[in-house]
Amino acid sequence: ETYSEPPKVFRRGIATTADHLQKFTVLADIANELSTQLDLDREELDRSGYSPGTYSNRYAAVIECCINELYSSLDGVRDVIFATFQGIRGVQKKSTEKTFRYATDNNYGPEFPKELADILKRANDDWFYKLRRYRTEFTHGSLGSCHKNPEDSKISYFHQGLGTQRKALVVDDIVSYINEVYAKCLELQTEIFEFFYDHLTLKPTQTLCGFYKGRAYMREVTPERPLTFHSGVCLSTHYEFECPMKEKCGAYAAALGEVHAYYAALRSRPLPPALCIRYKGSVSAN
Repeated sequence: ETYSEPPKVFRRGIATTADHLQKFTVLADIANELSTQLDLDREELDRSGYSPGTYSNRYAAVIECCINELYSSLDGVRDVIFATFQGIRGVQKKSTEKTFRYATDNNYGPEFPKELADILKRANDDWFYKLRRYRTEFTHGSLGSCHKNPEDSKISYFHQGLGTQRKALVVDDIVSYINEVYAKCLELQTEIFEFFYDHLTLKPTQTLCGFYKGRAYMREVTPERPLTFHSGVCLSTHYEFECPMKEKCGAYAAALGEVHAYYAALRSRPLPPALCIRYKGSVSAN
């Protein structure tokens, strides 16, 4: 089965995924900068016997936002699935948690692709459930805290709301956990979007290459494997200012090849028996 041109909610879902992953990388950079300041809390504790954990709190807040952004990137996956399969039992747009849990509980209708359900089920059973639980507490609960081990520099994370009445949740190496979930999110999104890619109708699409001397340089691309810098056909060979990448671009060469083939075809055609030439208002035949 192939799917036709995706609706707006499909494209918005892809944009949602990309936007939240971008936010995650920005927050991760901030967390990396803050991690160097965690030693200041320990120095204050050693010096005065007390520390309010100022830098620990700042780091924990950013870390929790990182995890929330990873979860939010999966909202885009939910929207893409909804845009493609709405109307099938179990497909909905309100809950990302249900998108995954329904695959585990076998709640999707028989029309829903089994391959896609298997991808969601593996993620839910492996790592998504814990991510959802963390995200819910981070969004609606209290702030956790962090501690940097002076011996190995690993940063542990503590949160009472995610533990039990007697023991708080402890993540011994929160950086490794976040890196692992980040990789899992990317892997999941790659699997799902590759599934859609394999089932999309291959239609040419015009896309922007870049701007040069105030002009937008475009090419037309037909989906193929793999898509590279050389894919497609340049649409801007007629510009006054030639593309600065023309010597290295396969799309530019392909466009020139099509132009040459067009004129070669014209030259190969037999001329009509008579050509009408308009000259100074009169018409004569050769």
